[in-house]
Amino acid sequence: MQRVILRSSRGALPTAAKLVAGVGLALTGLFTASAILPYLPAGTRDQGAGLMSMSFGWLIGWRVIGRAPQATMAGAARVGLRAALWLALTVLLYLGALQMMARMLRGRYHGLSEALTDVIAQGLGLGAAAVQLDVIATLFLGGVLSAILSAWAARRWQ
Repeated sequence: MQRVILRSSRGALPTAAKLVAGVGLALTGLFTASAILPYLPAGTRDQGAGLMSMSFGWLIGWRVIGRAPQATMAGAARVGLRAALWLALTVLLYLGALQMMARMLRGRYHGLSEALTDVIAQGLGLGAAAVQLDVIATLFLGGVLSAILSAWAARRWQ
């Protein structure tokens, strides 16, 4: 006889909180990417940085913020800061991978391990160049605002 296992599908269903969180963090990613571009070194490949930041923002907002809308403002701010940090790390990793691919096509690496470690080095270099007050404020305020709006949407449309 086969056993029936019931799982809660509540976390998998689309909700208003997930939608608001995804849209909010996608816009945060777009605004942050446009704020970072002037601070990047000359010759940095930034093709599609805004679109990829929006994509990463949508995914992280849906999965991190929207999954657990907080009841309090402090809890929402904490989740928003965590999501903004995830967004910054993924975008810097993406930009580092773009730089590595450009160098790889020019034959600058002797092995796979050298190329993979350079992804992290390139991401850290771009992150160090982009540590500016307006970029950090845009990123973290957008993350916190997205989480607060997501919590409001969860309470409003339950």
